[in-house]
Amino acid sequence: MTKVALVTGGTGGIGRELNKRLVSDGYIVVAADMAIDPKHNGGPAVDQPDGVLLHHVNVMDQETVDVCIAHCASLGDLQGIVNCAGILRHGFVEDLTEEAINTVWQTNLGGAARVCKAASPHLNEGASIVNISSVTASIGRMPGGSLYGASKAALEAFTRYLASELAPRGIRVNALAPGYIEVLPMSPSMRFIANSDNDEDAVKWLVSHVPMGRMGQPEEMAGPVSFLLSEDSSYVTGHVLLADGGLVTA
Repeated sequence: MTKVALVTGGTGGIGRELNKRLVSDGYIVVAADMAIDPKHNGGPAVDQPDGVLLHHVNVMDQETVDVCIAHCASLGDLQGIVNCAGILRHGFVEDLTEEAINTVWQTNLGGAARVCKAASPHLNEGASIVNISSVTASIGRMPGGSLYGASKAALEAFTRYLASELAPRGIRVNALAPGYIEVLPMSPSMRFIANSDNDEDAVKWLVSHVPMGRMGQPEEMAGPVSFLLSEDSSYVTGHVLLADGGLVTA
Protein backbone atom coordinates (compact mmCIF):
# COMPACT_ATOMS: atom_id res chain seq x y z
CA MET A 1 0.00 0.00 0.00
CA THR A 2 1.22 3.49 -0.83
CA LYS A 3 2.71 5.25 2.16
CA VAL A 4 1.64 8.83 2.77
CA ALA A 5 3.18 11.65 4.79
CA LEU A 6 1.64 14.96 5.77
CA VAL A 7 3.86 18.02 6.17
CA THR A 8 2.09 21.03 7.64
CA GLY A 9 3.81 24.30 6.89
CA GLY A 10 4.70 22.52 3.68
CA THR A 11 5.29 25.63 1.57
CA GLY A 12 7.83 27.18 3.96
CA GLY A 13 11.60 27.04 3.65
CA ILE A 14 12.06 23.98 5.85
CA GLY A 15 8.79 22.38 4.77
CA ARG A 16 9.76 22.42 1.10
CA GLU A 17 13.01 20.58 1.83
CA LEU A 18 11.15 18.02 3.94
CA ASN A 19 8.78 17.39 1.04
CA LYS A 20 11.66 16.68 -1.32
CA ARG A 21 13.36 14.27 1.05
CA LEU A 22 10.20 12.36 1.92
CA VAL A 23 9.32 11.90 -1.75
CA SER A 24 12.79 10.42 -2.24
CA ASP A 25 12.03 8.14 0.73
CA GLY A 26 9.03 6.76 -1.14
CA TYR A 27 6.15 8.74 0.35
CA ILE A 28 3.34 10.55 -1.35
CA VAL A 29 3.65 13.86 0.45
CA VAL A 30 0.75 16.17 1.19
CA ALA A 31 2.19 19.66 1.63
CA ALA A 32 -0.43 21.46 3.67
CA ASP A 33 -0.37 25.15 4.39
CA MET A 34 -2.64 28.07 5.15
CA ALA A 35 -1.18 29.88 2.12
CA ILE A 36 -2.57 27.28 -0.31
CA ASP A 37 -5.82 28.15 -2.06
CA PRO A 38 -8.40 25.40 -1.36
CA LYS A 39 -9.16 25.23 -5.09
CA HIS A 40 -5.73 23.64 -5.52
CA ASN A 41 -6.42 20.86 -2.98
CA GLY A 42 -5.07 17.56 -4.26
CA GLY A 43 -3.18 19.19 -7.09
CA PRO A 44 0.55 18.85 -7.71
CA ALA A 45 3.03 21.36 -6.36
CA VAL A 46 4.41 22.68 -9.64
CA ASP A 47 7.72 23.78 -8.12
CA GLN A 48 8.27 20.56 -6.14
CA PRO A 49 9.07 16.96 -7.17
CA ASP A 50 6.41 14.62 -8.50
CA GLY A 51 4.63 13.09 -5.53
CA VAL A 52 4.10 16.34 -3.62
CA LEU A 53 0.43 17.28 -3.49
CA LEU A 54 -1.03 20.50 -2.16
CA HIS A 55 -3.75 20.97 0.42
CA HIS A 56 -5.06 23.97 2.28
CA VAL A 57 -5.04 23.78 6.06
CA ASN A 58 -5.40 26.26 8.88
CA VAL A 59 -4.07 24.45 11.93
CA MET A 60 -6.04 26.81 14.17
CA ASP A 61 -9.27 25.45 12.65
CA GLN A 62 -10.12 21.82 13.43
CA GLU A 63 -12.53 21.56 10.49
CA THR A 64 -9.86 22.30 7.87
CA VAL A 65 -7.47 19.95 9.70
CA ASP A 66 -10.05 17.15 9.60
CA VAL A 67 -10.62 17.66 5.87
CA CYS A 68 -6.88 17.60 5.18
CA ILE A 69 -6.29 14.44 7.22
CA ALA A 70 -9.20 12.68 5.51
CA HIS A 71 -7.65 13.52 2.15
CA CYS A 72 -4.26 12.16 3.27
CA ALA A 73 -5.85 8.92 4.46
CA SER A 74 -7.68 8.51 1.14
CA LEU A 75 -4.35 8.39 -0.71
CA GLY A 76 -2.95 5.34 1.08
CA ASP A 77 -1.42 4.34 4.40
CA LEU A 78 -0.85 7.51 6.45
CA GLN A 79 2.50 6.66 8.02
CA GLY A 80 4.12 10.03 8.65
CA ILE A 81 2.98 13.27 10.25
CA VAL A 82 5.32 16.26 10.38
CA ASN A 83 3.98 19.24 12.31
CA CYS A 84 6.09 21.97 10.76
CA ALA A 85 3.50 24.77 10.77
CA GLY A 86 4.61 27.48 13.14
CA ILE A 87 4.57 31.19 13.68
CA LEU A 88 6.87 33.69 15.37
CA ARG A 89 5.73 36.79 17.24
CA HIS A 90 8.80 38.16 18.99
CA GLY A 91 8.50 41.04 21.41
CA PHE A 92 9.27 41.99 24.96
CA VAL A 93 6.71 40.95 27.53
CA GLU A 94 5.24 44.40 28.04
CA ASP A 95 4.57 44.62 24.31
CA LEU A 96 2.80 41.27 23.87
CA THR A 97 -0.67 41.56 22.39
CA GLU A 98 -3.68 39.28 22.76
CA GLU A 99 -3.39 38.50 19.05
CA ALA A 100 0.22 37.41 19.44
CA ILE A 101 -0.47 35.29 22.51
CA ASN A 102 -3.44 33.53 20.94
CA THR A 103 -1.92 33.05 17.51
CA VAL A 104 1.42 31.67 18.71
CA TRP A 105 -0.14 29.21 21.16
CA GLN A 106 -2.99 28.17 18.89
CA THR A 107 -0.59 27.58 15.99
CA ASN A 108 2.56 26.15 17.53
CA LEU A 109 0.96 23.97 20.20
CA GLY A 110 -2.75 23.88 19.40
CA GLY A 111 -2.08 23.26 15.71
CA ALA A 112 0.05 20.19 16.38
CA ALA A 113 -2.54 18.91 18.85
CA ARG A 114 -5.36 19.33 16.32
CA VAL A 115 -3.41 17.53 13.61
CA CYS A 116 -2.51 14.65 15.92
CA LYS A 117 -6.10 14.41 17.15
CA ALA A 118 -7.42 14.12 13.60
CA ALA A 119 -4.65 11.79 12.43
CA SER A 120 -4.65 9.35 15.34
CA PRO A 121 -7.58 7.18 14.16
CA HIS A 122 -5.86 6.75 10.78
CA LEU A 123 -2.42 5.78 12.09
CA ASN A 124 -1.40 2.14 12.22
CA GLU A 125 1.47 0.34 13.90
CA GLY A 126 4.76 1.66 12.53
CA ALA A 127 3.50 5.19 11.93
CA SER A 128 5.56 8.10 13.19
CA ILE A 129 4.95 11.71 14.17
CA VAL A 130 7.63 14.42 14.18
CA ASN A 131 6.91 17.78 15.79
CA ILE A 132 9.17 20.64 14.74
CA SER A 133 10.27 22.43 17.89
CA SER A 134 13.08 24.98 18.29
CA VAL A 135 16.20 25.66 20.32
CA THR A 136 14.19 28.44 21.94
CA ALA A 137 12.49 25.75 24.01
CA SER A 138 15.81 25.11 25.77
CA ILE A 139 17.44 28.54 26.06
CA GLY A 140 16.25 31.87 27.39
CA ARG A 141 18.72 34.28 25.84
CA MET A 142 16.91 35.17 22.62
CA PRO A 143 15.68 38.77 23.10
CA GLY A 144 11.92 38.92 22.87
CA GLY A 145 11.53 35.19 22.34
CA SER A 146 9.67 34.28 25.52
CA LEU A 147 6.28 33.55 23.97
CA TYR A 148 7.65 31.57 21.03
CA GLY A 149 10.08 29.64 23.23
CA ALA A 150 7.36 28.80 25.73
CA SER A 151 5.10 27.48 22.96
CA LYS A 152 7.89 25.25 21.68
CA ALA A 153 8.71 24.00 25.19
CA ALA A 154 5.04 23.09 25.51
CA LEU A 155 5.24 21.30 22.16
CA GLU A 156 8.13 19.22 23.48
CA ALA A 157 6.10 18.29 26.56
CA PHE A 158 3.20 17.37 24.28
CA THR A 159 5.61 15.19 22.29
CA ARG A 160 6.68 13.24 25.39
CA TYR A 161 3.13 12.71 26.62
CA LEU A 162 1.87 11.67 23.20
CA ALA A 163 4.81 9.28 22.77
CA SER A 164 3.77 7.51 25.97
CA GLU A 165 0.11 7.50 24.99
CA LEU A 166 0.63 6.06 21.50
CA ALA A 167 3.50 3.66 22.24
CA PRO A 168 1.17 0.71 22.98
CA ARG A 169 -0.19 1.09 19.44
CA GLY A 170 3.30 0.97 17.94
CA ILE A 171 3.25 4.64 16.95
CA ARG A 172 6.28 6.77 17.71
CA VAL A 173 6.35 10.50 18.46
CA ASN A 174 9.50 12.60 18.46
CA ALA A 175 10.54 16.21 17.95
CA LEU A 176 13.25 17.97 16.00
CA ALA A 177 14.58 21.24 17.44
CA PRO A 178 16.33 23.29 14.74
CA GLY A 179 18.71 26.10 15.61
CA TYR A 180 19.16 29.23 13.52
CA ILE A 181 18.15 28.24 9.99
CA GLU A 182 18.99 30.45 7.03
CA VAL A 183 15.66 31.14 5.36
CA LEU A 184 15.91 34.42 3.48
CA PRO A 185 14.52 36.99 3.49
CA MET A 186 14.34 36.81 7.25
CA SER A 187 11.12 37.42 9.07
CA PRO A 188 10.72 40.64 11.09
CA SER A 189 10.80 38.45 14.20
CA MET A 190 14.23 37.03 13.39
CA ARG A 191 15.55 40.51 12.71
CA PHE A 192 14.10 41.62 16.03
CA ILE A 193 15.99 39.05 18.06
CA ALA A 194 19.19 39.99 16.21
CA ASN A 195 18.50 43.70 16.82
CA SER A 196 19.00 44.39 13.13
CA ASP A 197 17.01 45.96 10.32
CA ASN A 198 18.70 43.98 7.54
CA ASP A 199 19.47 40.35 6.81
CA GLU A 200 23.24 40.71 6.53
CA ASP A 201 23.70 42.12 10.02
CA ALA A 202 21.14 39.72 11.45
CA VAL A 203 23.02 36.72 10.04
CA LYS A 204 26.27 38.00 11.55
CA TRP A 205 24.66 38.34 15.00
CA LEU A 206 23.07 34.91 14.84
CA VAL A 207 26.20 33.16 13.57
CA SER A 208 28.25 34.71 16.38
CA HIS A 209 26.29 32.57 18.85
CA VAL A 210 26.70 29.26 17.00
CA PRO A 211 29.78 27.14 17.84
CA MET A 212 29.88 25.70 14.31
CA GLY A 213 30.19 29.25 13.01
CA ARG A 214 27.33 29.21 10.53
CA MET A 215 23.58 29.05 10.25
CA GLY A 216 21.89 25.81 9.32
CA GLN A 217 20.39 25.24 5.90
CA PRO A 218 16.76 24.13 5.46
CA GLU A 219 17.86 20.96 3.68
CA GLU A 220 19.90 19.97 6.74
CA MET A 221 16.65 19.46 8.64
CA ALA A 222 15.39 16.92 6.11
CA GLY A 223 17.79 14.12 7.07
CA PRO A 224 16.92 14.17 10.79
CA VAL A 225 13.18 14.18 10.01
CA SER A 226 13.65 11.33 7.55
CA PHE A 227 15.49 9.37 10.25
CA LEU A 228 12.81 9.98 12.88
CA LEU A 229 10.08 8.83 10.50
CA SER A 230 11.98 5.75 9.36
CA GLU A 231 12.49 2.27 10.74
CA ASP A 232 16.07 3.28 11.49
CA SER A 233 14.66 4.99 14.59
CA SER A 234 12.25 2.17 15.46
CA TYR A 235 13.21 2.23 19.17
CA VAL A 236 13.27 6.02 19.48
CA THR A 237 10.22 7.77 20.88
CA GLY A 238 9.60 10.75 23.14
CA HIS A 239 12.95 12.20 22.09
CA VAL A 240 13.87 15.78 21.13
CA LEU A 241 16.70 15.83 18.59
CA LEU A 242 18.71 19.06 18.48
CA ALA A 243 19.95 20.19 15.06
CA ASP A 244 21.49 23.49 16.09
CA GLY A 245 25.22 23.59 15.35
CA GLY A 246 25.94 23.30 19.08
CA LEU A 247 23.96 26.38 20.08
CA VAL A 248 22.18 24.89 23.09
CA THR A 249 25.08 22.98 24.56
CA ALA A 250 27.67 25.76 24.13
